[in-house]
Amino acid sequence: MTRFLAVLSGLLLAVATAIVLPWAGAAVLALVVAGWWWRVAAVAAALAALGVLLWPGASTLVCAATGLVVTAYLLGAAAVRAPAGVVPTSLPSVAGALLFAAAAVAAAAVPVRLAWAPLAAPVLVIVLYAWIVRGLATTPGGADGDS
Repeated sequence: MTRFLAVLSGLLLAVATAIVLPWAGAAVLALVVAGWWWRVAAVAAALAALGVLLWPGASTLVCAATGLVVTAYLLGAAAVRAPAGVVPTSLPSVAGALLFAAAAVAAAAVPVRLAWAPLAAPVLVIVLYAWIVRGLATTPGGADGDS
């Protein structure tokens, strides 16, 4: 099942890339096939697909969908040679990917006309992420060392 997920998401990655930039789809497909044996090629395929999104004309939804496919591909490709029992698509990984994609689409839909907004957005995302992770890491009884 893990190999099937890696192959399927790799093919979807090549198709998503070909939708945005047809000639790049063949290169990503070649990297995806090489990624079945070498993890470095899988990472190169993901980076090439994300690089294609920089091409003018890629919509926000195409970018979010491609990001989800890249996430699924990297999870599947990393788990192909993992020991038995490793599950790449756990509920937290899928929920996190979907929530971050939805947040990215929602953030892109908000019309912000402030010149400094692109500089503040990554900082805000990191602060919110740290705040959420800290909330998940603490125990209700305060046994994590905080008083």
